[in-house]
Amino acid sequence: MIDNAKTQIYENLTVGGRVFIELMNSRARQLAQMTHLLSMDFAFKNAVTTSDHETILSVLENLKIRINAHMVMLISLEHSVLANTMHPEIVNDTVRIPEALAEAEANGEASAIVTIDGKIYQITIVPLLAPDPVAWLCTGFIIDDDLLLELKKLILAHVTILNIKRTEPQSIIASTLSKQAAQTLLKAISKINIEAVDTLEVNDGNEKYVTAIAALQKTKGYSIVTVLQRSLNEVLKPYYRLRKILYVFFVLTLLLSILVSLRIARTVTRPVSTLVDGVREIARGIYSHRVQIGHKDEIGELAEAFNVMSTGLEEKELVADLLGKVVSAPVAHELLKKAVELGGEEREVTILFSDIRNFTTISENRPPKQILTLLNIYITEMSAIIERYGGVIDKYIGDAIMALYGAPISNPDDADRALNSALEMVGALSGLNREIEQMGFAPIDIGIGINTDIVLAGNMGSKSRLNYTVIGDGVNVASRLETLTKTEGFKSKIIVSSATLDKSSGDYLTRSLGSVAIKGKSEKITIYALDGRKSPVHKDLSVVV
Repeated sequence: MIDNAKTQIYENLTVGGRVFIELMNSRARQLAQMTHLLSMDFAFKNAVTTSDHETILSVLENLKIRINAHMVMLISLEHSVLANTMHPEIVNDTVRIPEALAEAEANGEASAIVTIDGKIYQITIVPLLAPDPVAWLCTGFIIDDDLLLELKKLILAHVTILNIKRTEPQSIIASTLSKQAAQTLLKAISKINIEAVDTLEVNDGNEKYVTAIAALQKTKGYSIVTVLQRSLNEVLKPYYRLRKILYVFFVLTLLLSILVSLRIARTVTRPVSTLVDGVREIARGIYSHRVQIGHKDEIGELAEAFNVMSTGLEEKELVADLLGKVVSAPVAHELLKKAVELGGEEREVTILFSDIRNFTTISENRPPKQILTLLNIYITEMSAIIERYGGVIDKYIGDAIMALYGAPISNPDDADRALNSALEMVGALSGLNREIEQMGFAPIDIGIGINTDIVLAGNMGSKSRLNYTVIGDGVNVASRLETLTKTEGFKSKIIVSSATLDKSSGDYLTRSLGSVAIKGKSEKITIYALDGRKSPVHKDLSVVV
């Protein structure tokens, strides 16, 4: 019975070890994909080419926040750290990850587990291309006890990561065990050859742990290994209870005890075999595979955790493929429901164009960092308003914003959402100007043009690089209306077309500006100045997905 329990635990720990390594590898791939994506950002490349340490450090901090990393470094091709979010005050520091950098130079990129400032990081190094490599971008996450505690809940086993060095004493990187138990484990591991042994038993006082060892990373000087443990006494508790019951019933009938034993053996080995088969499917890259086990014990919990893991891996695989092709979260969410392909569909969309007036004059003789800070503050405020009303940011064009209402998600009141967004954007200028005046900038003003029309919405570009956007005459009209806000005689910050007002149902303050000829259109269109609302907005403007 004890040997059978040990076999089951070893199989469970083997499954858990594969799951853990796959999660760490998936984490590294996801980090590399996000870092690749952001390293291609045009604004990011421009900031790096300024060679200004403060500017570079600022964009690195922004990158760290966007991918939720713990550290970001920019390394020159000559192996000098140009900027480091962990040590912002140091310039041209010495590279402390030479092996990983050498691997990146040899293979084009690298993922590794390294020690930096006494802490262990899982890092990814990718080139910064412009279009040839101009630097290396290194991002990383901390591997600590908190991370392992989260993974412990998933694989239902204690997890310890050890640094096994060839010439120096081994060390504990992180562990879910107590300090005493972790030290006991370290002593036991130091006495064996991990190249030849992958399972063993470790005794810690009266507690006996069944232990499985899996290599996480191997280098010339050391190996990073993962050690998974489960208490044998804890697993054997149900077996001990069962043995007492079997002893009582054995004297009554031998046949009944045999049947019960066979039943128990089947209920234990079958779900383990099912889980092992499931792990093999995941290892083959079939993330859609699910296991069906009706147990309510630890094996049932492991099966449930396995299904949650496979679902997450499947979703991450889809998101990783889409991240390089879309930029807006609502667009990505919509595309997850269907196949990604070139082409589009005709949809009625309300298009909003906004632009800062006289921005060239405002930014004249200003350092790029100050201009970038101003734009970030302005765009953050305006984007939040647009998204609050269910709008989708199509693109940023310098200080201009193009937003869509009706693609890829349609709502019956898209025209009202656009009109209310514009009014709130103009209303937010007073508070925004107080903030930027404290930065030494002159107050800003904006112009907004809104038009509703049937346009072609879909994926434009090539098969390897897509961009979800809208094209059509209606887009050009919205852009021209924004330009007309600069006309002194109109005295309006918001100009909308009659097509948009016809689709709206709100009570707005408008002024007719007559019919104007729009460049590129043979017929004149009727336009209006939007000055405000006659009554407050009470209706629900949440996004319908």
